[in-house]
Amino acid sequence: MTEPLRITRDGSVVQIEMMESKSRNAFSVKLKAALEETVRDLTTDTEAQAVILTGSDGVFCAGGDLKKMLADHKAGLVTGAEDFTPRMKGLHGWLKLLRDLPIPVIVAVDGPAYGAGLGLALTGDIILASTRASFNASFCKVGAVPDGNLFYSLPRMVGLQRAREMFYTGRTVHAEEAQRIGICMEVTEPEALLPRAQEMAQMMCGTSRTAFALTKSISARALETDSDTLLDMEATAQAICLSSAYHKDAIDRFTNKQPPRFDFK
Repeated sequence: MTEPLRITRDGSVVQIEMMESKSRNAFSVKLKAALEETVRDLTTDTEAQAVILTGSDGVFCAGGDLKKMLADHKAGLVTGAEDFTPRMKGLHGWLKLLRDLPIPVIVAVDGPAYGAGLGLALTGDIILASTRASFNASFCKVGAVPDGNLFYSLPRMVGLQRAREMFYTGRTVHAEEAQRIGICMEVTEPEALLPRAQEMAQMMCGTSRTAFALTKSISARALETDSDTLLDMEATAQAICLSSAYHKDAIDRFTNKQPPRFDFK
């Protein structure tokens, strides 16, 4: 049987591809378990410096497995809210770990990112899309509320009014509009998507893991924290970084006209 994920490495860049494209990479039991295991492994992987998350065969992720949900209802396996809460907590557990990885996560969306698949996409630090990418918070069409942390992530990407419009209508946002309203940063042709993600990931390697982790952690709070609190966080983080061996090496290389380890070429 086909494995639900294909994981490859190029140096310190880890690429995760969801491989159940026949089901539009809907969150099957196997796919969710594989994602959780992979993300948990990444939390202790000291060699990884960047992650690329993508789909396969022109599909990113369709979100919840609606066929499995219907089958569970018909079989009487779910009867009340108490049956669903543990499932949601399980999803939230590994999504939060992915969101909070101390290294950059680049999401490359080719094809549909719908429902919780949109939530998965928006856990990334940077979202790239192909021209055939599409985004949809379609929960209203099946009598559900947005999940996958979308109540948090989508308003911060597109503003509250636009997020509500997407939640309330369940309409599809295609790549060009997604870039314009802030869901994705860049749009490329499908064949250029992964090379661009890989290029960007390589640009983020060779730097201080401590500085990157602190930058990610503080910037994640930038939109909900007052300026003075951010200044305090900045001062503490900078003291840690400026006293590190990496910083000493970096300024030594700079003063001796040597190229930096963190090279944007």
